[in-house]
Order: sequence, then C-alpha cells, then structure tokens
Amino acid sequence: MTVPSDVTHEAPRGATESFDPASPEEWARLRELGQRMLDDMLEVQSSLRDRPAWQELPAEKRSLFDEPAPIEGIGADAAYTRFLTHILPYGNGNWHPRFFGWVQGQGTPLGMLSEMLAAGMNPHLGGFNQAPAMVERQVLRWLGSLMGIPEAGGLLVTGGTSANIHALGVARFAAVRARGGSVREYGVQQWPGQPAAKPLVFYGSVETHGWARKAAEWLGLGNQAFRRVPVNSAYQMDLTALRNQLNADRALGLDPFCVMGTAGTVNTGATDDLCAIATLCREESLWFHVDGAFGAMAALAPTVRAQLAGMELADSLAFDLHKWGAMPFECACVLVRDAELNRETFATTATYLAATNRGVSAGGAYFSDRGIDLTRGFKALKVWMQLQADGVAKFGRIITQNVRQAQQFAQAVSAHPSLELLAPAPLNIVCFRYRADALDDTSLNALNEELLARVQERGIAVPSSTKLDGRFALRLAHVNHRATDEDLARVLSAVVAIGDELLANGGRW
Repeated sequence: MTVPSDVTHEAPRGATESFDPASPEEWARLRELGQRMLDDMLEVQSSLRDRPAWQELPAEKRSLFDEPAPIEGIGADAAYTRFLTHILPYGNGNWHPRFFGWVQGQGTPLGMLSEMLAAGMNPHLGGFNQAPAMVERQVLRWLGSLMGIPEAGGLLVTGGTSANIHALGVARFAAVRARGGSVREYGVQQWPGQPAAKPLVFYGSVETHGWARKAAEWLGLGNQAFRRVPVNSAYQMDLTALRNQLNADRALGLDPFCVMGTAGTVNTGATDDLCAIATLCREESLWFHVDGAFGAMAALAPTVRAQLAGMELADSLAFDLHKWGAMPFECACVLVRDAELNRETFATTATYLAATNRGVSAGGAYFSDRGIDLTRGFKALKVWMQLQADGVAKFGRIITQNVRQAQQFAQAVSAHPSLELLAPAPLNIVCFRYRADALDDTSLNALNEELLARVQERGIAVPSSTKLDGRFALRLAHVNHRATDEDLARVLSAVVAIGDELLANGGRW
C-alpha cells in the first residue's frame, strides 16, 4: 500500500504530537472510554455461561479484515465499537465455562486488570535496577520452590514451546561442552580443523508434543535427532524400548544427550514414569528434561501431586502458567537446576548493556543474559498479583476440582451404553466417543466428527478431538476454573443427544 502524497506528515509549526490525549478534555473522554471498556469486559466475563461457547464470525462481517491500513484514524470510540461488533463475540471460546477443547487457560478478571497495569507501566524486562525485575525474580523463586527445584534459575517466556526449546538448548550447550566443544562458538557445524563429532540425539515418547520436532529443527540438530520412543498401554514411555533404542543408537555412532519425560501428555494426560527416567538418566549421564506444559501445575494440588513423582529430579522443567495456572496469555516458565549453566548458555557482553554500580543499569541485563530475548514484557505481574490475592492453596483446590470433575465425567462415559472411553483418564483429559454396535470404526469416526462439529457450532461447548489407534475421539481437556459440575453434565447430555440424532438419520447428514 502506498501512502497518498497529500497526507500531512508534520505537525503544525510550533506544535508537537503524541499518542497521549492533547488536552484535559481529551484525557477525560479517554478516561470515560476506558471505564466503558472495563465495565464491558467485566459484564461479559460475569455472564459467559449465558452466551454461546463459540460462534463463528459471520461472512458479512469478514470484509472488515480485508480493509487496507487506515491512513487517517477513525478515533478511539469508533475503533472500540468495531471491537465490540466484530471481535469480542468471535474468539475461540477458551474463556467460556464449557471450553474443554485444548489445554488453554481462561484468564482471570484480576489477571486482565494486572495486564492493564503492566501495559500502562510498560517496563522493559531485559533486566535493570527496577521493581518489576524484582517481581519476576521473586515469582521465579516461588515457582522453583513449588516445583521442588528451589535452586533453579529460570525465566518467564511466551509459551511451552519456547520454554522447552530453551531447556533443550541448555542441555545441548552442556553436552557439547562436556565433550570438549563449544556450541556457542562453532554451533553444530563441522568447521575445518575441528575433530568430527557424533550426531547428537535426544529422546521422548511418541506422545511428546509437537514442540520437540520444532526444537530439533530450530537448534540445528534436524528432525532425525528426535528419537521417538513407543508407549505402553497407559500411553507412557516404554522404558525397555528406550534402553534398547539408546543402545542401538550408540552402536550406530550416535551421541545421546537428553531424555524428555512428559507430565501430562497432550493427547491423553498421561504422565511418564519420571522417577524411572531420572534414574536412567543418572546411570547413562544424560540430561533429564520434563515437559510439564500443563501437568506440572498439578504439583500445587496435594491430591494429585504424587502422579508427578520424579519431576523434582529434572535438570530442567518447562510449564505454562496460562494453562492450568489460568493466567492470561502469554506466560510460561522454564526452570534449569544449574542456574549458572543457564546463564553461560545465553550471556553476552555489550558496552551499552554493561552493568554499573549505581543507577538504572545496576545489575545489568539480568534476564537477557539468561535467555534469547533482550526486550521482554512484564509477564510476572499477573502471576504475582494473583498469588498475592488468592494464595497457592486456591490454585491447588481448583486443580483438584478439575481432576475430580474429569474423573466423574470419565466414569459417566464408561457407565453410559452409548459412550465409550478410548484411553485411560489418569488426570484431567478424557478421550471418548459416541458408539453404536451396528457401526464399524470408519462409520463411527465420521459420526463422531460430525457430532463434534455440531456441539461446537450450536454454541453448546467446545471439546476438541484426537485420533487414538485410528479411532476418532472427542477430547475433553479440563483446566477450566469456571466449569461447574452442571457444565460437565450438559456436555455429556449434548453429546448423547446429538449422537442419537445422527444415528436416527441413518448416516445421512
């Protein structure tokens, strides 16, 4: 798009422009608009149960998003009106009490307000001598202690993929250094005069989240470096198969450096035998990483904490606070047991970021030296505020509540003649389907796929789907702090009713 030549690019002579209101009257109008925004958002959040769980943006409204960039603005009031009519009603539904589609948090009212405070203050969290940096360091100490790794260094990042890749990058740095090399100086390339190195490989189950392939590619190891290990009937990593694969890979001239266990797999919610993996890693001198993207937060719930036994033995741990922690996006955490090793993996020197003894730069770019990003937002404030307001115990009670509700849902599925549980439900994910003895798996797959679409399109609820052993499964992933027992019961009855409806149509839909 070309900006028209007659557009004014300079303020009138003697005047300056800012994005701030230009007069007390304009400040007053913005304050009034801000109050409307706050009232509207709290009104919607307090009445979500009376609204559709999801609704698609109508075709007649989509043209707004094809418009070119506005050269001259329409004003804040008009822009907000467009938000209300074209955006607010048409999200993916994850803030709704009957959203069980993926492991996506709902956010909280206090988290929303905290985001406003963080954006208003707008501090740069590369480091610096400032209270926001102290907030993040305190939150990280809290999280390390709660996860059983109080000595860990860490960082708040955008999501589980970033957290896991960060941890694997530290593991790669440590592995190469232990072998006499320098991944920071030479990368994973073969430079002239350097001794040949065996290909580095790492291990996770076939149920590992898709971040692992991205990590292998992004870290320059390649997809072949991610060695997928089979799972047992409980969808946990098969440890005999892992040992066999380690031995076979070494015989091929490969160099194993890391094994990844999962606390709460994305498909079924299974948790690998983390104690056994930790023991194997110590015996084999391998880095032990845990992907706890959503499951790690169960450590806050005494009733289910035992399922995570061994997580506290990890060399690194990644988890999302915007999943089972209910925080607004984006907020994930990576913890590395050896805090100094984490710093050595990322720290750089630059005169313009050098630490001083006094002033704003005292302490230097603390967080920049411990991760990829220099520019970082104030993610920690919403966590700090919510924990200050509600305490760890309330998080644990809500996680316990979610697990109880999911277990009751799984029991109801097993007891219903028209429903079938397709995988164990050890934590908070239930994979099931509508079934009929007269239909084969191919027909059941088609029926359940149509059933899922109708549940979503009618705005009843948002479950998601997966495939297990070739069978299409409705997937109820429950990290929803707003869901009541009645919401779960409504999902179950809707699935049965729509399944009966489709079956009555004889496969015609």
